[in-house]
Amino acid sequence: MSKPVRFSPSGPHGWMQVEDSPLKTAELIDGNPKGLDHVYHQRAGSGLIAGIWRSSPYTEFYDDYPVDEFMYVVDGSVTLEGETFSETFRKGDAFLLPKGFKGRWKQEEPMVKYYVVVTT
Repeated sequence: MSKPVRFSPSGPHGWMQVEDSPLKTAELIDGNPKGLDHVYHQRAGSGLIAGIWRSSPYTEFYDDYPVDEFMYVVDGSVTLEGETFSETFRKGDAFLLPKGFKGRWKQEEPMVKYYVVVTT
């Protein structure tokens, strides 16, 4: 039987104390991103993944964002920039980054986010 999955702003027990690891990026522009990801829920074959993620500051460029991703900023901020827009999302903000997004992810401070990714 399925039951609700609780998301904690500090991740699972002890997660905030685990050492950061280098993170993969699209086209890295600036910084040396290190952080950690924890998947709270994943449904095999559905393309659905939900979890918590943290990272140090960095900037990267996406030519074609590979998934639809809903995000909720738990702490920190990020600015998304495209040819015709620039928008900053801060603690408490929620947003959807659609598949195909082209632009910069500018994170000038450490950030923690909840995410739900749909890969299909």
